[in-house]
Amino acid sequence: MKTSVLLLLLLATALGSAAQTPVEQATAALKAGDLATADSLLSPLAAGEKPDPAVLQQLSLVRLRQNRAAEAVALAERAVKLAPDQAGAHASLGQALSQRIGEVGFMQQAMIAGRMRKAFEKAAELDPQHLGALIGLSRYYTNAPEIAGGSPVKAREYALRVHQLNPVLGESELGNIAEKQEDFATALTHYEALAKLQADHGRPHYLCGRMLVQLGRKDEARTRFETALRHDPKLEAAQKALAELTQPAS
Repeated sequence: MKTSVLLLLLLATALGSAAQTPVEQATAALKAGDLATADSLLSPLAAGEKPDPAVLQQLSLVRLRQNRAAEAVALAERAVKLAPDQAGAHASLGQALSQRIGEVGFMQQAMIAGRMRKAFEKAAELDPQHLGALIGLSRYYTNAPEIAGGSPVKAREYALRVHQLNPVLGESELGNIAEKQEDFATALTHYEALAKLQADHGRPHYLCGRMLVQLGRKDEARTRFETALRHDPKLEAAQKALAELTQPAS
């Protein structure tokens, strides 16, 4: 009897694994950082004139992780062409373009920036709750120069929409906007809120420490860097920041 139950359990497990689509398997591999497996699963499916747009989106993400942004853009463009009404396809294009912009010359950057913004805007239009699109727009308006449409006011509007959907991501975006504007006290407020939401994560404590340094509160900053490293001993940014604080003044 026990043997029969065991065999049934093993069969159910095998069937469950077999039920996973290649895209689902690739997604799991990508989350595990196994780019080679994700690539081998998706690349054959991306061939042909009309592949599944979801395959193209996932393979675009793989290419970004492989630092092959130009190929990622091309894949996302194909996804948009095949699925113009899918928010995810447009968001994937925006994400690919956001990485590609750092690889081209100044003259090309303005053109790519405009395409990136439009891709995220279309994704948000199709799905007003698409976090990737909202975060993309928040960062666009945070980082773009004023002459290119940059606006901390618009950046904050999108970040607040992110906050409504996901407070953790929202506090991170709001802190980033304030830090970019050199409003370090406001940034600290948001990073403190983030640290309460993710008390066992190192990065929020590191961000708090970084703002405390800017505010001249170095003893408090040292404590936050140490806290960050207790939670994440491999956090290199916190290691470097703490080392800089402990160096004797020249």
